[in-house]
Amino acid sequence: MAAMPQTLGVRVPAWSLTYKGVAISKKIERMVESITYISHAGGASPELEVELEDRDKRWQGPWMPTRGDIVALAIGYANESLVSCGSFQVDEVELKLPPDTVHLRCIAAYISDALRTPKSVGYENQTLLQIASKVAAQHGWTVTGAPEALNTTFARVTQSEETDLDFLQRLAEEHNYEFTIRPPQLIFYSRTALENRPATSLISRADVTEASFKAKTHQVYAAAQVNYFNPATKSLISQTVSADGGTPTVDTHKQARRCENGQQATLKANAALYRNNMLQTSGRLTMPGTTSITAGTIITVGGFGAFDGNYFVSEARHRLERSSGYTTEIVIRTVGAN
Repeated sequence: MAAMPQTLGVRVPAWSLTYKGVAISKKIERMVESITYISHAGGASPELEVELEDRDKRWQGPWMPTRGDIVALAIGYANESLVSCGSFQVDEVELKLPPDTVHLRCIAAYISDALRTPKSVGYENQTLLQIASKVAAQHGWTVTGAPEALNTTFARVTQSEETDLDFLQRLAEEHNYEFTIRPPQLIFYSRTALENRPATSLISRADVTEASFKAKTHQVYAAAQVNYFNPATKSLISQTVSADGGTPTVDTHKQARRCENGQQATLKANAALYRNNMLQTSGRLTMPGTTSITAGTIITVGGFGAFDGNYFVSEARHRLERSSGYTTEIVIRTVGAN
């Protein structure tokens, strides 16, 4: 995927790779078949994939990558500032033939062995913020988040044979938060606050090369109810929350959950309503490479009739390919799920 001469009025895709701190773009540009950078919302770490032509058998020989080697990527267009995608570590190397190609699959550099090790820990009489802060401190991070809900106190929360990331992700999902890591910060976003941000991009029908949308009514609810047993009063308590906007059904999602008080039950009911309703309207768009769109951003979609409106980007896949240039594919879902 060697750089091509700039044609008047045509933006030429560009990328920059460093390997173990050494700039290697010029040396390997004719070997690179594709580069794919994937960002996810909701706690999943970003990914990097590099496909290399290896007819000379260098990558399966003297250049064979080692697990844990650090790779950094920036993408964009020639004669413009490239956008950093961050640092990654080689996690998997795959050889395919014929013809000989080597595929590097990389995970975020911050995913250490300690983060991937399941463990069991109990936390007593602490808030979500205090729990997250203790976990973060073990990895040299600090926590930011919305204090009004993170300050909810729990008599006991147990991390049972879970990795730190899985544990924190579960806590976030159970209490209606999005969770992400931007070293040195570990961040809990209130889903309501996250979705109330203004859109950063307007995407019209003319901007995309492919599009699909889906609207559904199955497992979409007008309300959610959480039932829990109060040992002090020996009674069954129910907390119900209703969707703010109109829904195509009048169904109520009911579940029994372990809760210590009504506040916790309300948080879990909101989270359950959100998880079910967030895919009421969803879509997938493919467009020419757009560095400004990453997972977690809000976009406005126009020109698609009833599907017009604001959407949350849950996944963004940036692919630079020798045969097709630079494309961005995004997975989107409606905002205001509850």
